[in-house]
Amino acid sequence: MKITISKFAGFCQGAKRAYDISINSAKKNNKNLYILGDLLHNKHVSDKIKSLGIKKIESTNKIKKGSIIISAHGVSKSIIQEAEKKALNIINTTCPKVIKVQQIVKKYYLDNIFIFIFGDKNHKEVRGINGWCDNNATIISDIKEIKNIDFSKIKNAVIVSQTTQELKKFLQIVKFLRKKIKNLKIFNTICDATKNRQEEAKKISAENDAIIVIGGKKSANSKKLFKIAKENNKNVFFVNSASEINLKNFSDFKKIGITAGASTPDCIIKNVCKKLKTLKTL
Repeated sequence: MKITISKFAGFCQGAKRAYDISINSAKKNNKNLYILGDLLHNKHVSDKIKSLGIKKIESTNKIKKGSIIISAHGVSKSIIQEAEKKALNIINTTCPKVIKVQQIVKKYYLDNIFIFIFGDKNHKEVRGINGWCDNNATIISDIKEIKNIDFSKIKNAVIVSQTTQELKKFLQIVKFLRKKIKNLKIFNTICDATKNRQEEAKKISAENDAIIVIGGKKSANSKKLFKIAKENNKNVFFVNSASEINLKNFSDFKKIGITAGASTPDCIIKNVCKKLKTLKTL
């Protein structure tokens, strides 16, 4: 059996940065150390965070003092302000590329420009970005949604994207908006790592007998990798860890491709490969 691992599989720079900062913070002092939601959408990462004594909370209302970790996805301006008002020590692990999107919407909102965000309205990153324009952005996840918008009063607009979205869909929406809005500023804020990961997923899914996508079930970018792989290969398996691998499903395959979401630790990818390699001994 030949196993091919995508060169873009696993932690992106933003995820690794957030993970390292959080781990090092806990090792220095985990007393009154909290994290707002999940650091990354990955169970193994969440379990590691918990094991180090970092307490998960859903609101700053739950703490009176101490340090709070802001996840890689970022949060709204109001949450940062609440933490500052309480004199909490803020450990901000927001991905720098997400911060860039936050600053774009903040700037154009102050200039009274109409704002579009391409992304999943329920995703943590998108909610955070929208919070930097006082939740006044119009969020669109599909071209079908913008066909119902009244464009008669929109003369100037800006569009940004959730960093883990598909470039193809973003460009489709931009093309449509250009026909409707005279002055449209376009910011392609999709992360290069996301684009490379998705292109590689398309490539290896076409070149192998089966594909394994490793990632958390809540991970938006992992689910998109699964979708892309399914478009090119009927034998696609979405797993969170090696424990979910049923070796019987792979016994007839000679070439297996592996990719993984941006929040998947390298050790999980290695464990999946290790388990697959035991097939030759069966």
